[in-house]
Amino acid sequence: AVVSTQSTGGANLCNTYFDFKDGVDTKEHNSDPTLVEKILSEEQILNAAWLCFAFSMMFFGSGVVFMGRAHLVPYILFFKGMIVGFNYSGGFRFKHHCLGELVVYSIFGPTIALFSYSCLSKGLFSWLVFIAASPLGLLAAAVLLANNIRDAGNDLKSGVHTVANRLGLKKSLEIYSGLLLLPYLQITGLVLLYERHYALLLTWTVAPFSLYCAVRPHLQGVTTAIADMFPLTLSHYHLVGAVYLGLLTYCMH
Repeated sequence: AVVSTQSTGGANLCNTYFDFKDGVDTKEHNSDPTLVEKILSEEQILNAAWLCFAFSMMFFGSGVVFMGRAHLVPYILFFKGMIVGFNYSGGFRFKHHCLGELVVYSIFGPTIALFSYSCLSKGLFSWLVFIAASPLGLLAAAVLLANNIRDAGNDLKSGVHTVANRLGLKKSLEIYSGLLLLPYLQITGLVLLYERHYALLLTWTVAPFSLYCAVRPHLQGVTTAIADMFPLTLSHYHLVGAVYLGLLTYCMH
């Protein structure tokens, strides 16, 4: 958990730095005012990012000692997370090439879960863990897509090509709805496939909120819905994610 938190923190700080350098965050429009309002300097943000990555590598090194010998899976997942996290907004700039949602799904879904599992199991890989973590990745991708739908025009002016400004509003909203609702089908499929952990089906108790978020742009009008789509989707992520993780933890005991 500490390794994942430090790596994610480093990636977020890099995103703050490169969004400012690339003109994505400006005084007129920004999602992170840290550099725009000079709360911190560029050097401080970069130093903090490298420090997070350094701590992540240090704690991972400690974990390697715990595992006792070299196991390929944790190494692959660790360095994949580090490299992709940096290149999300720096280096290759995945977010500039319509790959932001895919990266967020991968990192906040299967990658973090598999990394934790492989470390605790001393190098094992599990498709069950991959499938179980996938709904969380989809929920996280929905948060990013909601942000990109809101910022579609500004991103395009800054040269950032996202799913939202490449596919257009209609198709983006369809994908958004799918990202909110597909996790329930995945969870149901997980229960039916393994014929156990039926308590996970209680995640459906929060499905009405997901359905509301999915159809809201069509019922209230796109302009009204987009204005607060991001905070609503973030709240949805926290609620559904907490319920699902709580039930998942219960089923594991």
